[in-house]
Amino acid sequence: MKKRLLTGLTLVLVLVLLVGLNTAFAKTTYLNMGSTSSTSGLYAWAVATASVINKADNDIRVTVIESGAALDNLRRIKDGAFDFALCVDSASAMQLYKGISTFEGEGWEPIRWLFLRNAITNRLHVRADSGIKTFKDLAGKKFCPGFPGASSTTNFVNFNEVTGTGIELVLASLGDAVNSFKQGKIVGLQKSSSLASLDSSLIEVNLKTPLAVIGYSEDDMKKIRAAYPYIIFFETPAGSIKQLPDHPTIMEEGQVVGAVASSNMSEEVGYEIVKAYVEGLEKVAAAYAGIKGWDPIGDAFKLIAPGGEIPIHAGLYKYCKEKGIEVPERFIPPECK
Repeated sequence: MKKRLLTGLTLVLVLVLLVGLNTAFAKTTYLNMGSTSSTSGLYAWAVATASVINKADNDIRVTVIESGAALDNLRRIKDGAFDFALCVDSASAMQLYKGISTFEGEGWEPIRWLFLRNAITNRLHVRADSGIKTFKDLAGKKFCPGFPGASSTTNFVNFNEVTGTGIELVLASLGDAVNSFKQGKIVGLQKSSSLASLDSSLIEVNLKTPLAVIGYSEDDMKKIRAAYPYIIFFETPAGSIKQLPDHPTIMEEGQVVGAVASSNMSEEVGYEIVKAYVEGLEKVAAAYAGIKGWDPIGDAFKLIAPGGEIPIHAGLYKYCKEKGIEVPERFIPPECK
């Protein structure tokens, strides 16, 4: 009788322990994800990304938080307000990692790369009938480079300074900039766009107020690269922008943009985020077509020039090893060596 009682009690104890362990393993991880302005066409990418992560079987729940994009996101990751963030370009992340340029004296080595969204241009838009053909032609004119906190805005401000162009800068949100543009208060605005298309927020604007895009001269690029050697420029071939078939060949500032976290995020959580994003890529692309044709893992290794990289997250490194994706030595984080 005693043996039966002891056996029964042992089974009950084992069951209790198993239930407790399962509960512990099933603990939900709640994450705050930085994004961008809700008026940006990129906000749809942020919402769709959070959705595929939340729907994956990983016990992770992501909350999308509106932000000022790249620079704001990086500072808030460093401060602990965000667990990870989207809409961050590799150059800005590198500046934080090394404590240079925008982040002079604010270096923070825990910043880590998660996955790529795409490569983009920080496109300069003006009225088609303005007569403005180049960056230099903006001298003395009112132009909106973007909103405070965006890396593209900071870059443009820096470019204006190092080239001595003398553009009258009007910083504003996208919505305010578009309204000012329509009212003739500014001659144009900068907006990040995919390589072959206008940003969705400007397609309708172009129908009512025809747009033209302008680029940088060789002299401009030489001065900019002398001060900021990590800046990338892409050649946009004539007629390659879908909505502007008559535009000439121009040189535009390019950026490699994606998601970042920090080494404070566990390897497993980082791995699950990367896995969910890659596996849910088609669903994300249905919400934001700008990611179509881009490899969220391998393209970053190809496009980010030596010296412009930051270490990848341990979770991404684990995913790469699992899938047989070669990681260049310069991207391997110290915690994985």
